[in-house]
Amino acid sequence: MRKTKRIGLAVAAAAAISGCTSLQTPMTDFATDYNRVIADTRNEMILLNIVRASEGEPTHYSALSSVSGNLSIGASASASLSGIIDDVDAGAGTSISVRSSPSFQIIPLNTRDFATGILRPVEPNVVALFLSQGWNQNLLAALMVESITCGSSTYNNDLRSDGDRSGRRQYLSTDQAFGLGFAAEDGGGSNGPILSLDAEQADSLGMILENLGDDYRVTIRRAEDGTAIFDVFERSEQTLNITLDDTARPAECNDEALTPDNYELRSVEGIIYYLGEILRSGDGRLISSNGDVVFALSNSAPARGHSIRVSHNGQTYFVPHTDAAQRPRDRTIQVISLINQLIGLQTASEALERSPGTLTIN
Repeated sequence: MRKTKRIGLAVAAAAAISGCTSLQTPMTDFATDYNRVIADTRNEMILLNIVRASEGEPTHYSALSSVSGNLSIGASASASLSGIIDDVDAGAGTSISVRSSPSFQIIPLNTRDFATGILRPVEPNVVALFLSQGWNQNLLAALMVESITCGSSTYNNDLRSDGDRSGRRQYLSTDQAFGLGFAAEDGGGSNGPILSLDAEQADSLGMILENLGDDYRVTIRRAEDGTAIFDVFERSEQTLNITLDDTARPAECNDEALTPDNYELRSVEGIIYYLGEILRSGDGRLISSNGDVVFALSNSAPARGHSIRVSHNGQTYFVPHTDAAQRPRDRTIQVISLINQLIGLQTASEALERSPGTLTIN
C-alpha cells in the first residue's frame, strides 16, 4: 500500500513539473491570439464603416470591452519507477493538452458621449499630440482640414472627382491640399512644475491629481541618485495654426499662417465619410501630390497578402500588406491606425462603461 502511494506521488510530481514548463507556450499563444483578435476586430470595424459610408449607409460602432480566457488542461504522465519498485526501470513521460474556451463582451458604442466625441471636430491638443509623435503634418492636414478661409474666399478640401463636387464652391487642388500643414503653439500656463514628488511621495500622487481635476499633466524624470521624480504641470490649451506651402498657396491667402478663426477641422466621423466618398469617387484612391497612396482598397486578394479584409453587400475589400521600402508608399493601413487612435482620443472612455446594451458571448 505504501509503495502504491509512492508511485502515485511520483507520477503526480512528474506531471506537475513537466506541466509548468509545457504550459508557458500555450498560455503565451492564447494571450497573443486574443490580442490579434481585438486588433483585427477594431481595424475591420473602421474599414467596414468607411465602406458603409461609400455606399451612403449609416455607420455603426462596437467594441470588445473584455476578454476572459478559460484554459482547460488535461495531462497524463508516467514517472521513473526505478528505486520505488524493486527491479523496475520505467522511463518518465508527460503529455498535456490545453483547450481554450474564451468569453468576451461586445458593446455597441451608441451613447451620447460617444456620439458627441466622434462628431466633434478634432481638438487642437489631439493634433498637437500626433505632431509630437512624429506624424507627417501634411498627411494629417490633408485628412483633418475641412476648409480654409482667406479674405472673402473659402476653399474646401475635397479631392473627389469634379463630378461629385458642387459647382458653387471653391476647392483646393491636390498640391494645395497636401501643402497644408500644422503649427502648434502652447497657449500659456506656468513654465515650471507646480508640484514635484519624489519616489517616497508617489503613493499620494493619485489623490493629488484627483483633487486637481483634468487640467494637469504629469511627467517623470530621473533624479541624480537615480530615483524617479514626478513633476505636475498645469495643462495649457494648444493654439493650432494652419500653414500653407508657398509654391501652392491659394489666391487671397497671404504669407501668414491661418488662425483657428480661418479654418475648420473635420470630426472623426467626417474623416470616415470623406474617405468613403473618395472610395466611391473616380478611381477610388486618394493620392498625395508626391504620388503616395494615402487611401485605397483592393477588390481582389493582393498577391503579397493583406493586412485587413472586410466583406459588405457581396463585395470583399482588402488592404494590402505594405513594404516600408516601397515607392510610392501606400499609407492606407497608417490612415486606419490614425482613425483608430482618433476614436480613442476624441471619445470619452466612459462610453464603454455606460453603453446600455451588452452582448455576452461564451
